[in-house]
Amino acid sequence: MLAIIDFFLQITLRRRGPEDLPDSRFLLLLSALCYALVQLFLALPIYSLSLLLFRSILIDIALLCACVWGLLWLTRHMSRSGQTLTAFFGTGALLGVLMLPFNYWLDALSAPGQPALVPTAGLLAIVSWSLVVNGHIFSRALSIPFVAGLMISLAYFFLNYVVFWQLGPPPA
Repeated sequence: MLAIIDFFLQITLRRRGPEDLPDSRFLLLLSALCYALVQLFLALPIYSLSLLLFRSILIDIALLCACVWGLLWLTRHMSRSGQTLTAFFGTGALLGVLMLPFNYWLDALSAPGQPALVPTAGLLAIVSWSLVVNGHIFSRALSIPFVAGLMISLAYFFLNYVVFWQLGPPPA
């Protein structure tokens, strides 16, 4: 298990790419399950334990799969879909675990007048790095320059935001 975590860490540090992962359905399902579990804990303070929580996770996973499959299809690299999704789910789970303490710290400071600079800065730093990691994965999976992968990563980030806003903002 540590070898798998180390592999995702190497992708997160941009030392390896999705093409270095085995094309394994088991690893894809395991990484998707870990990703969904981490997303559940990240979204719990926003949605509580509700149907909206589970719907948001399903939408997140479906949107990622649709975008990855669409881009791989457009670039004629569909054979890379399993490894690419495994890389996204695995690195997303890893970065999500790093976000958890900042997320719950920020939630604990939600009272008015509480300074929230440190947890907000921590979350912003991890989200920013996740954009770089996603750009790296897109770049390697689509065989395009890193800058183009980073632009796709930013576009996906904003698409994700718009889709979630259109389907219903989180409860107040």
